[in-house]
Amino acid sequence: MKVVIVGNGPAAASAVEAFRSVDKESDIILLSDEEFPTYAPNCMENVIRDDISKEALFYKGGEKFYEVYRVDFRPNSRVVRVDNKKKVVVTEKGEKISYDRCLLAAGAYAFVPPIEGVNLKGVTTAKTLKDALQIREWITSGKVKRVVVIGAGPIGIEDAETLWHMGLEVTVIEIFDRVLPRMLDPQMAQAYGETLTKETGIKLLLNHQVVALHGKDWVEAVEVKERGKDESFFIRTDMVIISTGVRPRTNLVEGTDIKIHIDEKTGRPIGGILVDEYQRTSDPDVFAAGDIASGVDVWGNHRWIALFPPAQQAGYVAGYNMAGKEVKNLGLVDYNAVKTRKVTAGSAGVYEDAEEELTVEKGPFLVKVFLKDGTVRGYQFVGLPKRKLINPSNRLLKALSPTQSVNFTGMGLEASGVLFHFFLKLKRRFTKATRRAVEDLLIRALANPSLERSLYR
Repeated sequence: MKVVIVGNGPAAASAVEAFRSVDKESDIILLSDEEFPTYAPNCMENVIRDDISKEALFYKGGEKFYEVYRVDFRPNSRVVRVDNKKKVVVTEKGEKISYDRCLLAAGAYAFVPPIEGVNLKGVTTAKTLKDALQIREWITSGKVKRVVVIGAGPIGIEDAETLWHMGLEVTVIEIFDRVLPRMLDPQMAQAYGETLTKETGIKLLLNHQVVALHGKDWVEAVEVKERGKDESFFIRTDMVIISTGVRPRTNLVEGTDIKIHIDEKTGRPIGGILVDEYQRTSDPDVFAAGDIASGVDVWGNHRWIALFPPAQQAGYVAGYNMAGKEVKNLGLVDYNAVKTRKVTAGSAGVYEDAEEELTVEKGPFLVKVFLKDGTVRGYQFVGLPKRKLINPSNRLLKALSPTQSVNFTGMGLEASGVLFHFFLKLKRRFTKATRRAVEDLLIRALANPSLERSLYR
């Protein structure tokens, strides 16, 4: 059997591992439009800061990965379309590569709004490794002192804080009324945004839109206006990072009968290539996984989730099934976290249709759990800067008072993972015991059933 994989991200790499664990003999051709081996896409701000090791960035082992798994890796081979009737993929250079089974894992591309001046030098997106290396090169050249980031989603916010830490003057422009608009509800986003601006020198312009970028050859200014107003103003800048979301590469299946995710009422695309629980498209020999696909979530609905963890999950499922197994995806969840230093945030699931909200504010932590029919539909948390706590081991303090300050443990990005797995992956009920664990911020206890039983009889 001949397998062709289009793409080289987390879904593609996971599919290779799963496939080879079952099928040791079939040919695998992997086509990538980038020059690099598989890398961690959620570490681009680390690349900009230059504080990530080669081993961590190329987390699958670099070029050795393809040797170990006997993959014919072809970098700089951009696929422009799939002809599923002839069972070939067509590259930008006109090469036609046949397949018996094909995995579409080409991910998503950075969306660039049609703004005047986006083609000026000094303007870039920040999605790929090439983008991150370019940003770092511009900064280290000494020509960049001021930066404007367009978009206050996770990538935009992480990059903004990274650049501020590197000594640059940073302004973030967001068209919506809050930061992280697709990740946090208004209350949580306000807590996060206010803390970020208080703890850093980052300027946030919410409810503002970019009119145009100006400059002769290199970008020099961003023209901005408040939503609903006609008058615009200018922000001087040396670099612009466009972080306004991504779009799935559904162009690969244009002109075919492979279905994409369409809103039945409007007839408009609302996601990626449609797949079932086995990551199969409407063509049984073509699979799709990762940011290019709209898969089945934990509630049985098709959703487009462009994130690292679900891409890996879907890739493994696709790999097993291409090799002849019948492995069902147990459901995707949009698990996300913002890796900023001054204030952290995490979320998973949905909150729009919640019937009940549990809000806990204790010490530097703000946690929300969204419930429907007694089960958790989603959660959000914001971890504010740690306040200085009295040292309970101080001898004078111990002599004066037997009481000690309570240090609430279990919160942080790892706690987001615990909530994610406990509620949304394992689908555990929200009992009195788990409610108490959340209210007391003993989140880590949920990861250990024996701890859960001993704490809450």
